Amino acid sequence: MWFVVVLVSLIALVTLFLCIPIELVLHASTQGTPKFSLKLVWLFGLVSRDVRQAGKKTRQKREAEFSGKVGSDWLKRIRVTFEILQTKGLLTQLRRFIIRTFKRIQVKELAANLRVDLENPADTGLLFAFIGPVNLLIDYFLSYPIKIEPSFTGESLLTGYANGVVKVMPIQMTASVIGLALSLPAFRVIKKLVLYKWKRKR
Repeated sequence: MWFVVVLVSLIALVTLFLCIPIELVLHASTQGTPKFSLKLVWLFGLVSRDVRQAGKKTRQKREAEFSGKVGSDWLKRIRVTFEILQTKGLLTQLRRFIIRTFKRIQVKELAANLRVDLENPADTGLLFAFIGPVNLLIDYFLSYPIKIEPSFTGESLLTGYANGVVKVMPIQMTASVIGLALSLPAFRVIKKLVLYKWKRKR
């Protein structure tokens, strides 16, 4: 009996945590000293993690691994990666997962005010011949204050700021994640990875 109580309590606790939204907060500015931050915020702001710093550490670790590996080993990894991407049905499953993910994302805040100069006024004019209609579509379909304007100072620059906050409820993603993890293409990928690891150890 106690085992059932503990199991039910654990499931309820996990479900409660999955009901707490996760926010991805972006801030970029070129005013004064260029600044860029990308943070994951959870538990209503009590827990946050700088994604940019985590990504930087991961890149440094990979670079260190790359410097210590022979070229043939990395060629094998690249070949295995391509083999995994060619797994029957995988790209279809990933496409469905990405579409479902974007449907679950809620944009809480989105604002940008940017000025772009390509140094050559003719190039800047050509760029904004394309961006101009895009700006009109953004103003018409979206209610967010987003402006991208040309600058003809004769210098190559990108100035302004961009802020964004998106929110996702983890429990809404549970079905999609489980569906992807238990799909036949996922099992095929696992099989390929296990065989690759086994061959490396031989």
